Amino acid sequence: MTPALRFGGRIVVFILLSLILTGRCFGEDEKIVKITILGNEKVAGDVIRGQIKSRKDELLSIPQLRKDLKSIYEMGFFTDVIIDLRDVEGGKEVIFVVVEKPSIRDILISGNVKIKAPKIREKIDIPPGAILNMEKLKQTAEAIEELYSSKAYYRAKVDHRVHYLDGNQVDAEFIIEEGKKGYVKKVRFHGNKRFWARKLRKQMRTKKKGWFWWYTKRGVLDEDMLTADIQNLQAFYFDHGYIQVKIDKPEITISKGGKKIYIDITIHEGEKFTVGEIDFKGDILTTREDLFKLLTMKKEKVYRTSVLQKNIRRITDFHADKGYAYVDVVPLTSVDPERRLVHLTFDIHKGKKVYFEQINISGNTKTRDKVIRRELKVGEGDLFNSTALKRGRQKLKTTGYFKEVGFTTSKAGPEKINVDVKVEEAPTGAISFGAGFSTLEGVVGTAQVSEKNLFGRGYRTGLSTALGGETQRFKFGFTDPWLLGMPIAAGFNIYYDELEYYDTYNSKVVGTDVHFGRYLTDYISSSLLGKAERVDIFDVSPYSSSYVKEQEGIKDTISVTLGFARDTRDDYYNPTKGARHSLTMENAGGILGGDNTFYKFIGDTSWYFPLPVGTVLHLRGRAGIVNGYDGKEVPIYERFYVGGINTIRGFEYGEAGPKDRFGQVIGGERMVIFNSEIIFPLSREIGLRGAIFYDGGAGWNEKFDKWRHAVGVGIRWFSPVGPIRVDWGYNLNPEEDEKQSVWDFSMGTQF
Repeated sequence: MTPALRFGGRIVVFILLSLILTGRCFGEDEKIVKITILGNEKVAGDVIRGQIKSRKDELLSIPQLRKDLKSIYEMGFFTDVIIDLRDVEGGKEVIFVVVEKPSIRDILISGNVKIKAPKIREKIDIPPGAILNMEKLKQTAEAIEELYSSKAYYRAKVDHRVHYLDGNQVDAEFIIEEGKKGYVKKVRFHGNKRFWARKLRKQMRTKKKGWFWWYTKRGVLDEDMLTADIQNLQAFYFDHGYIQVKIDKPEITISKGGKKIYIDITIHEGEKFTVGEIDFKGDILTTREDLFKLLTMKKEKVYRTSVLQKNIRRITDFHADKGYAYVDVVPLTSVDPERRLVHLTFDIHKGKKVYFEQINISGNTKTRDKVIRRELKVGEGDLFNSTALKRGRQKLKTTGYFKEVGFTTSKAGPEKINVDVKVEEAPTGAISFGAGFSTLEGVVGTAQVSEKNLFGRGYRTGLSTALGGETQRFKFGFTDPWLLGMPIAAGFNIYYDELEYYDTYNSKVVGTDVHFGRYLTDYISSSLLGKAERVDIFDVSPYSSSYVKEQEGIKDTISVTLGFARDTRDDYYNPTKGARHSLTMENAGGILGGDNTFYKFIGDTSWYFPLPVGTVLHLRGRAGIVNGYDGKEVPIYERFYVGGINTIRGFEYGEAGPKDRFGQVIGGERMVIFNSEIIFPLSREIGLRGAIFYDGGAGWNEKFDKWRHAVGVGIRWFSPVGPIRVDWGYNLNPEEDEKQSVWDFSMGTQF
């Protein structure tokens, strides 16, 4: 039906309705005898009757009929609705005559090339047979345009048309003009005087198209993301003291061809505010002096919202660690615009002391409750302690048993609180096969079977092997992290190693160890290891020194190693701050027996310092000494080999230490190593990082020879095929038989 006919139909409706309202024969004092619906084929009569409030055997009401007509029309199924009144015995018959809208036979899509029809149909919520709704077609066209925008086709246009068919049916068609794919070309700032545009862009997730756009999808404009970016920019200014900043709505300009998008952001910065007077009020458990010691926010310093939140947490944790679980710390601010000061008062309401009532654990289908409870730092009946609760959650996460660990608290009474620990278990068993390469060992194939939560008791066990042209390794191990219910880790390893050291000699090691470990504090651990191994040195080159030749044969080593470590790093795999220090002391022979008698000390310290723009400074120092008892030689495989990817880059393996008269590396009894590197992001989207380093150190026997050092650059990438590390080191004082520079490369992957 054409728009003209539909308009004419509505005129008829209103003319007939006027006749109804003015006709003398249609008195309102007559009774409705019957209600009839005509003209409906697709819409059930009962559905229409549900919109009619006029009732049989009630008096005829013209105003109510007017409402009924409107209700039926607003259903959206009809182009026309007509009311007819007929005289029948006992009163009036009310007849509703409806003219139905056509139904949709099929949905057609045309003009699409870049996005396939099935993907577009996911945005079309109009089933065949549905009643035609022009507003719904318009909304669907807009949804398809949004789909194209999400794929960077910002100039795409979607039109909708209706093709009328026989039988009161139509085909709805969406006609698409895709245009060209476009990316953000530039984000421009206006009005920024305090910060460079580069600094502001770092606060945004909306970026211009970069080198790895094909992998990261960088450069695609997402307006929801852009809105969040504006909020991030405002928060950034707030955090630097500009509390009166205003940022206009971004202006988005798309080039004629649709390939380039420009975003213009205008900022009204205002003035920088500093901290004025600081005070406390309310429930003060200690002296104001003690509270001031908790604060990192100081008078006359820049007013920063992040520092304010940090100080609120410190005050809250101070009270919560004393049992006041429901302490409320409210920062009351007063702004002095003339002097550009923000005066601050911390209003403290401590509430009552609270004790743990019940600790409920859920979500663990495999892991036993006691395995979870032993990692918690709190118990039922204990005084509430916020720090202990957080530490317990952190320890549960580091077990590796769970994907997610959630802690929620709920009131169990005025002075009682329940803790609900909800965990989502992670797969703890693994079978992996892989391949790796290093400049020392060449290509190595690996296989491993492991389980770190055996029987749900937290037992760790694993069997691994590595096979290569110059390497054969096998190892089986088992560890119970809580021996007999005590916080002592205990376990053993059985291993076999065979390795060819260049062309000098081959070694074969068969051994076992028993180890124990315990955390002395949250960050300090101790360990004790007993080791027994048999080492076979064979295939010794005839061109080796007498020292190497004397090592040939089978010897047994029985030793005990005591170790201590302190680890405060923020991340095990990719630390940005904190430090790790360790000291190990090994003693072999003597009352322990065996052929080899020696003692060995190794100290290791690593520091991580966060620098601007995601850069990290890493400093590491290592020193070691090994001596034989009773004038005995130290076994060649117990010496320190300085040089290579894990010690001093720019040197080949062991090259920065002692050599025999044939120039073969033999290791040293003394070692000192210093590594420094600046690690910086190259692409945050794919996790690519670069490094600039300086390595120095030496290995020696009785007399220190000289400091060996190198500088270089490297790349770190946790790629989809595994971690990749490449380092190029430049030897600053090469000897005659040494290379000026050395490439070190290592790669591993798991399938």
